Amino acid sequence: MEEHSPPPTDAVKTRLIGGMPYALLGTFPRPFAEGIRIRLEGRKIPVRLETPFTYFGLPEAYIGTYTGDVALWIPQRFYDEAVMLLERDQPG
Repeated sequence: MEEHSPPPTDAVKTRLIGGMPYALLGTFPRPFAEGIRIRLEGRKIPVRLETPFTYFGLPEAYIGTYTGDVALWIPQRFYDEAVMLLERDQPG
């Protein structure tokens, strides 16, 4: 199975969402991303999951459940904590 990991801190892509700076944690297959989202939200780190259809304004209710790659965005101030939690949880 392919290993997924977030980008190095100096290469983090950021943007404003709702006036707040968010950082791209990474792009992952949907089932893997859902596991990450659950772990982070369990630690009170908000996660915004975006499909390629998000940019067209299409909610998933209209297109069905998308299972391909999705982007995980988190508030930039939580980026280092999120990476630490994910690295700690990796086997090996």
